[in-house]
Amino acid sequence: MSIFPAARPTFAQVLDLRAERQTMVRDFLTGVTPELLAEPRPSAWSPEHEEPVLHCLHVIFDEEWEHLRFAVRDLDAQA
Repeated sequence: MSIFPAARPTFAQVLDLRAERQTMVRDFLTGVTPELLAEPRPSAWSPEHEEPVLHCLHVIFDEEWEHLRFAVRDLDAQA
């Protein structure tokens, strides 16, 4: 059993999944409270350790930023 798909997804599938995940984060942010941000959650890589929800959001935002930087870094060279 693996978290990775057996077949390579199409570009359209990747875009659909990305849009779905972005919607999930946006929906979460519309109702988030300081108390919820402080709540502990199990770490994805080490479930016996907990991290606050705010840390989890920082991971998502950091990843998004790094993906954007990677995507646009060579656009001038592609023209």
